[in-house]
Amino acid sequence: MKKSVLMIVLLLAISSLMAAMSYSSATVTSAMTGSVVSTDEALLALNVGKHNATTIEDGVLKIDFNKGNNNSSFGLQKNSEYIWNELFTIENNSENIVYATIKTEYNLPEGISVWVKSGNDNWTEIDSIRGADVAKLTAASGVSAQMNEMAKVDVKIVVESNASLGNFAPNLVVSGEAVD
Repeated sequence: MKKSVLMIVLLLAISSLMAAMSYSSATVTSAMTGSVVSTDEALLALNVGKHNATTIEDGVLKIDFNKGNNNSSFGLQKNSEYIWNELFTIENNSENIVYATIKTEYNLPEGISVWVKSGNDNWTEIDSIRGADVAKLTAASGVSAQMNEMAKVDVKIVVESNASLGNFAPNLVVSGEAVD
């Protein structure tokens, strides 16, 4: 019996010693690197399309729907619909399959709507403020995107008769999400 009690005491002592050797907190430092690059060179890259309406300025894709012939500024009239085929592209430069989502960041004025599509997809209205559907585009026109695949994005602007004259300037937001 004394051997059993001695053995239990010894095991408890060893357990206490092992518990004392474990830690309550730790800090580990690992190196990381990254680069801030132009939007057309990023992992989720946005590139200009076939129209004067898109440019890269200070590393950011800019879309100006007023641009027309000779890069002159014109505008859009009421009761009209404009379509820009391949206005810009989304390129997946990651190692993952990525689905791209496009929406507007700010509300559009009453009477103006923005629609997008890629390839043979249907037009989808994008305006998250009013609760419209957000377009889901793969980075390869309806197919799961692999490295360096690209989606050509068409954009449609509809200006109804109740639209007020003046400028509108919502941000276009493109988000990428890796697929498991």
